[in-house]
Amino acid sequence: MSRIRFAAALFVAFACEVKADVLKFEIHPNDHLCFIGNSLAARMSLPGHNHFEALLHLRFPLHNLVVRNLAWPADEVALRPRAAGFGTPDEQLSFCKADVIMAFLGFNESFKGPVGLEQFKTDLDAWLVHTQQQNYSGKGAPRIVLVSPIAAEDIGDPNLPEAKLLNANLELYTKTMQAIAVKRDVFFADVFLPSLKTFAAYDGKSESPHWAINNVHLNDAGDE
Repeated sequence: MSRIRFAAALFVAFACEVKADVLKFEIHPNDHLCFIGNSLAARMSLPGHNHFEALLHLRFPLHNLVVRNLAWPADEVALRPRAAGFGTPDEQLSFCKADVIMAFLGFNESFKGPVGLEQFKTDLDAWLVHTQQQNYSGKGAPRIVLVSPIAAEDIGDPNLPEAKLLNANLELYTKTMQAIAVKRDVFFADVFLPSLKTFAAYDGKSESPHWAINNVHLNDAGDE
């Protein structure tokens, strides 16, 4: 039975160009890559879930890459609460000397639905403008990759929100992220559409595998 390779899909997607004539993403030797954002990234630090980081080192075995996962469950672009003394997002990225920032955003914001879309646009655009002016590594502005949410999977639990309704909002926020990425000349990885298509291909089949533990958070097989 085939399994979707979310890590591989993410790796391919974030390496693709948003504007073929303008942007060309590159990983440089000794780069420091920092993940920020929601649980899609945060859960990659769990045992058995770090396939994407493994792929990075496999693809660039001589680059001496440093990967730091700064993501936190429920983080949003403009809402990242931390304990007193933890440090601001900018301070954390400076401490980690971020050359590349992979920002996993849009999932928690999507629960606000269409009415929250304009605020999300404003917040994301402001964050990109601010972040593109920073020099966390001492080598210049960071390269930024916006990573969309994955789709919600219907795992047949009546106690969970209906995946179809969640996906309607997730699609709106994914498209918004892509439009802002183009506007600000940053890279965009769409992992919503590939996951949506895969879930749909197995929907309702008796032999259907599941890649999520609660419709939206990936299990071990999902992260693989």
